[in-house]
Amino acid sequence: MQHCWRLSIASCIDVSVMKKGAWTVLWCALSLLSGCALWSPGPQGDLTLGQGTVQSWRLEGRIAVRQPTGSESGQLEWQLRGGMEQHLELRSPLGTTVALVDSSPLQTHLILSDHRDYRAGDPETLTQTVLGYALPLQGLPWWLRGQADPGLPAQVERDAEHHPQRLSQQGWVMTYADWRAVGGEWLPGTIRLVREDLQIRIKVDHWVLEQKE
Repeated sequence: MQHCWRLSIASCIDVSVMKKGAWTVLWCALSLLSGCALWSPGPQGDLTLGQGTVQSWRLEGRIAVRQPTGSESGQLEWQLRGGMEQHLELRSPLGTTVALVDSSPLQTHLILSDHRDYRAGDPETLTQTVLGYALPLQGLPWWLRGQADPGLPAQVERDAEHHPQRLSQQGWVMTYADWRAVGGEWLPGTIRLVREDLQIRIKVDHWVLEQKE
């Protein structure tokens, strides 16, 4: 049965508007301090900061989860900092915060909007237990950008323009669509992850890349 995130809207903290405004100010301030220009390829609002290798990135969009026990949907903001640290904010369809997830190679920390606090070394087990579905946080820093984790075996199928169309790794199958140029990179606008009966679809509204020489 289709439903929104399990927690009631009244129990969620409506911080999305404030966070979006704060991010805009922060990215602009960083660009001015570094003397770098913001680059936008089109109406999606994608941005790049600096030049060179991507050090950090952020995406904002929507997520839909489907499995035999039901389906859920909402908004999300996903950040990767320094190539290792992940921060994920899951929101209801109306934009209220449902859960915050901070993950590093050593530990994953998850906080629900009612302040219940969870920690574990295995992010898939933690998210399965608390959220009701597994998020493969160890592979997602690569997979969300259409790349395979270089340290593990993978199978990649490419489309006519040589963009990854299907990627299989660690028991997950990712399919990609709506590729677009962001700075010097091609990034997907739609990512679909499947493992057994679990399907996760992420629709990216915009990307922000921070690059460094």
